[in-house]
Amino acid sequence: MRSSATLFLLVILAIGCTPTKESGDTASKLGSNDWTIQRTLTKDTENYHFVFPAEGYAYEHRDSLVDACMSAIRQNMELLKVDSMKVPYRITFYPSKAAMKKATNTGVSGQADFWNKTVGFVSTDDPETIEKENIIPPPITHETMHMIAMETWGYPQESNLWMNEGLATFAANSCNGRTVREVHNYLLTHAMTFPMDSLTGQFYACNEMIGYHQAASIVQYLLEHYGVEKFGALWQAGSTEFELIYGISFPELEAKLNSEVLAAYPNGVELDWEKFKKGCK
Repeated sequence: MRSSATLFLLVILAIGCTPTKESGDTASKLGSNDWTIQRTLTKDTENYHFVFPAEGYAYEHRDSLVDACMSAIRQNMELLKVDSMKVPYRITFYPSKAAMKKATNTGVSGQADFWNKTVGFVSTDDPETIEKENIIPPPITHETMHMIAMETWGYPQESNLWMNEGLATFAANSCNGRTVREVHNYLLTHAMTFPMDSLTGQFYACNEMIGYHQAASIVQYLLEHYGVEKFGALWQAGSTEFELIYGISFPELEAKLNSEVLAAYPNGVELDWEKFKKGCK
């Protein structure tokens, strides 16, 4: 016959081993004290830590989204002739810009934070959220190019912000079914481009859809005609060293580039600019 002490111990063990779950009362208490329960899924692939919400579109497509990120990273490394990337990065997917803003204080469709080693994307198929927040498909190639370029050459000087955004835009080289060069042709024939000193002076004051694509076309020309080594040298030196590095002035570069872009599409390129300017969808 078991002693009363033994029975008491068994009861305690039984209670301790009983599975528990968050009760409604506990959840409401958490909510009343500004605590919330958030469930996520994570996956480590090479040096990248992926984080997904535990439900919704990104959750359902998590494997394909991880594959898309890894493919874009390899493509970007190849473009920049980078052999390895070992810096740990956290890549997080959010269901809305509002959710990203709550977590990072920045609500956009995609962002790369060089200082905190994070990349974030919004991924949803909810029509109401897409319309309300003007969400574009996750700009995976664009943002991972920022990550690779900045880890390779450092954060660019202010005079070279056009290089950072131009490179990332060229890496994707597709916006609403149009290439960077096609968009630049449209901008040229409609007198919509910015003077070079606007791109090197206050890049983010320029219209985004114009500035990004004009800069991307310049980046494409520099990479195709002069290679990545000089491009990296300019990135690190600043745009004031352009003529020293490339042996031509910015006006000479623009003339050569514009001539090439116009010759590529002698009949011009037509866009629905009102629709186009809302983003690459």
